[in-house]
Amino acid sequence: MIFSEFFKDAILDYIYFIEKDYSEKSVLKIICDRYGLSGVERTILFRGITKKYIANKRKQKIANINDLKNQTIFIDGYNVLITIASYLEGNFTFVGNDGVLRDVCESHGIIRNEDLLLKALFLIFDYLDKNKIKETYIYLDKPVSFSGILSQRINKYFNEEKINGFCETVHSPDYNLKNLTDGICSTSDSTIIDKTNTKIFDIPKNLLEFYYSPQFFSIERFINPNFDLIK
Repeated sequence: MIFSEFFKDAILDYIYFIEKDYSEKSVLKIICDRYGLSGVERTILFRGITKKYIANKRKQKIANINDLKNQTIFIDGYNVLITIASYLEGNFTFVGNDGVLRDVCESHGIIRNEDLLLKALFLIFDYLDKNKIKETYIYLDKPVSFSGILSQRINKYFNEEKINGFCETVHSPDYNLKNLTDGICSTSDSTIIDKTNTKIFDIPKNLLEFYYSPQFFSIERFINPNFDLIK
């Protein structure tokens, strides 16, 4: 990915102003207009950067692979699936300043490639099986037309493979995940991460690193090449 010449300056300016409590949307427009940022660069700012204290709170919630063993994991279905499928499709993915992997597609639950979505799903099954998950719960958005069929396929697979798991279509996965009291949640949705009382496991980031060894673009490394040395 080739960025605009002044993209780093744009990031630093954006961080400066949101730390001063300026409106994020207003600052975003001003910064994008000033530096002539592309749509991808705009999305990276909007989806990938938050105030430092919020980013640090989110990082403290992030679980590592060793935390998964014998745990119940609750998955924000389309959020996780679409992030993985987006990477498989060749779209740009990046790590925000909160340490969470996101994509730039802003698909809002729209299923563009069912084959890639199913490939992502079976990668998740394989990855969780390798890491000895006790139970898997997947929440799908009921308003999305594909959800009923996908939920049936997932539950059929769970039954056939004797996997301790269940997929449910619900009106608002956000509500269920924000109100968890135990287990581990998997999502990149900022609101859920901020509200839930459980640890967060970034399935897309960890899974893709395991199977494909990508070098994800990291906002923190981009603006500070010594970031890995001072963590």
